[in-house]
Amino acid sequence: MKRIVIILFIIFPLAIFAKVATQDVDSLFVAANKFYSSGKYTEAIQHYEAIIAKGKVSPELYFNLGNAYFKLNDIAHAILNYERAYLLNPSDDDIKFNLELARTYTTDKIEEIPDFFVTKWINQLSNLFSSNTWALLALLSFIITLVLLSLFQFSGRYQIKKNSFWFSWIFGALFIVFILFSNAQKNRVVNSNHAIITTSSVAVKSSPSDNSNDLFILHAGTKVETLRNVGDWCEIKIADGSKGWLLKSNFEKI
Repeated sequence: MKRIVIILFIIFPLAIFAKVATQDVDSLFVAANKFYSSGKYTEAIQHYEAIIAKGKVSPELYFNLGNAYFKLNDIAHAILNYERAYLLNPSDDDIKFNLELARTYTTDKIEEIPDFFVTKWINQLSNLFSSNTWALLALLSFIITLVLLSLFQFSGRYQIKKNSFWFSWIFGALFIVFILFSNAQKNRVVNSNHAIITTSSVAVKSSPSDNSNDLFILHAGTKVETLRNVGDWCEIKIADGSKGWLLKSNFEKI
């Protein structure tokens, strides 16, 4: 009994704190949306950023933050937050549309190296849903597989045993595919190695040094892939395969 009382004394304050924290985030989000609706985009951004500082993120939050930056003509930070929203929910058409729209305002028009068609097809397929949605589909496939195996094991009718056996293989295979897609989407979010240039224009260097040669110029809003770090410098690669070095202060990680 004494242990139960002690546990309750620990859990109850934590539950109250969690509830208050959730209400605080909800009130910030409502206030931010009101500021946005009334055209006070700077105040809206401050409230959205305050929510992120509390560790509460979502596709909707990043999408709204991107919209607020877009209204202020800060295209780099608009793209940055649209990209973050897209990472969390790649199937959202509004996010994709606004991201593509914002990209039309960037200076750099870089020709991408085309992916092998099979790789491109797999990536497009995995981007249909978020990691959580793929995980849910995997769980459903696993349950159906177990049901079908039970029918195969216990049914006395030949046709049912035959059909349940083959369909169990199909749903078992789907379970594996869905798990792989879920892990792929999760890795894209957790191990994202892309960034957005936030400086108006910057020279990409041949080595991690201010005294090295300038290779090419990048402008705000351009997406780069980060490769390796040396002190305050980072080796980056752009969509056409060109590489060089930038100070980390010139970009923000997606």
